[in-house]
Amino acid sequence: MNAQDVVIFLGPTLSREEARTVLDARYLPPASQGDVYRAARGGARAIGLIDGYFQQVPAVWHKEILWALTQGVHVFGAASMGALRAAELAAFGMRGVGQIFEDYAAGRLSDDDEVALVHSDADSGY
Repeated sequence: MNAQDVVIFLGPTLSREEARTVLDARYLPPASQGDVYRAARGGARAIGLIDGYFQQVPAVWHKEILWALTQGVHVFGAASMGALRAAELAAFGMRGVGQIFEDYAAGRLSDDDEVALVHSDADSGY
């Protein structure tokens, strides 16, 4: 798999620079509704959902993640929106990573606002 096959949505949780030291991938801003679908349609073979928008724009739909999974795309979630969606969709093949995912999966966390962050835009460093 090359870097163009892997798409990672991230923002305030982790900087792109730090993420690039771990994984060579195409890094995009936090995901909103339709972004996972577009990444899968654009040829992504693996998608990492770390950060996503919650309130200011529509959030990533469960259905777009499910659709990506049916297309053979590996979808992983961690940290924020990714951990939440991974806990909700683990039974359907989305893979969760990290403590926050584990806390959602175990029921220790249950609400969206437990991982929501107020932040500025990418140009301001979130």
